[in-house]
Amino acid sequence: MPQPNSKFIKANGINHHYLDWGNPSLQTVIMVHATGLCSAVWKPIATKLSQTKHVMAFDQRGHGDSDQSDSGDSFELIGEDLASIIEALGESPVFVVGHSSGGIATLIADHLLSGQIAKAILVETRILDGQGSGGALKKRADRTRMKRAIWENRSTMYEAYRPRDTFKNWTEECLISFIESGTKLLPDGKVQLKCSPEIEASFYEQRENLVLSNYFKGLTAEYKILLGDYPEAQQIDDNELVYFLNNIPDSSVKPMQIGSHFLPLEHPQIVFEEIEGFFRPATGNTHSMEYNS
Repeated sequence: MPQPNSKFIKANGINHHYLDWGNPSLQTVIMVHATGLCSAVWKPIATKLSQTKHVMAFDQRGHGDSDQSDSGDSFELIGEDLASIIEALGESPVFVVGHSSGGIATLIADHLLSGQIAKAILVETRILDGQGSGGALKKRADRTRMKRAIWENRSTMYEAYRPRDTFKNWTEECLISFIESGTKLLPDGKVQLKCSPEIEASFYEQRENLVLSNYFKGLTAEYKILLGDYPEAQQIDDNELVYFLNNIPDSSVKPMQIGSHFLPLEHPQIVFEEIEGFFRPATGNTHSMEYNS
């Protein structure tokens, strides 16, 4: 099984860490994780995808081994980061896979660039202005600030995380990859989350007021949106999702009928198949459960 190389690139004023798989002569696919996670959670999908693509999975600013920044943390900045990374790589047009906030970064980057993203698949990225959560994300932010940031060791952290609702359906590889790459070893032998609870909480709070539709203008990529299946999941008839599909050419949505908000970490094989199929040359065949613009 091919192992990724750990690399850095400077873009938008900070150093961005990424894992690099595959042959640079192949089509480049950039993968961007969700808030609070890290690039290593893409390993099961990226490893398989690297058989036909050049895969680069990035840590968002303030996450993993990417720099934090004096300019702060915001959805606008992670979108600017991705746009700057794509320009710095000079490998456009690229394909992008974004999970949750990684999908928001993709939309903002596409808005800022001119035709440099050819295709993008957004996994559990809510196409909403604000979150429509009635304050649920403010409560989540408050809980996140209370999250334990330092653990005796990674084994103790694993045992605590494994049965929790958020993590109980993650594959072993995804959970272990997150714990190993999402924490740093301290001098006393303990481990600390690389993404601080404060940074993670700040994104949840900001999402309540993010006007995502501001970034729909000028989008040029072909989009596919994958939806998980859980009570709070976005539905295909949500007005803002319908608006997106009606106004963004070559966009589609697919209810996956499985999984939570952490769909790619719970069902990496199924998500890989969706990504691989979407990034293949078009055949004209559309799955019966897909809804297109």
